[in-house]
Amino acid sequence: MARYTYTILSRSKPGQEAEYEAWYRDRHVDDVIKMPGVLSARLFNLEFQRVYDLDAPQYQLMTIYELDCEDPEATIDAIKAASGSEAMPGTDTLDKGGMIQIAGRLIAARD
Repeated sequence: MARYTYTILSRSKPGQEAEYEAWYRDRHVDDVIKMPGVLSARLFNLEFQRVYDLDAPQYQLMTIYELDCEDPEATIDAIKAASGSEAMPGTDTLDKGGMIQIAGRLIAARD
């Protein structure tokens, strides 16, 4: 198996920031980490972002999952398929417009 980092940049619908963050923090992260191939999760509130494309959205949260799998796309597709189910309830506070999901493998590190 290979290790991947799966990062999501997301935001709530306007005026629903607190509800969205509470759902993500208190429910969604725990549901995702139960999925096969998901080892860990870290949720960050974004304090600063510089976007060079003025039409790009401003994100509220950044989630970083560590995956242990052969194919990160298949693991991410399984998470997506479970999303909205009884095992992984969704929320109507999420603004999916401009949401980013990326996965990659570490190729260099410095301390």
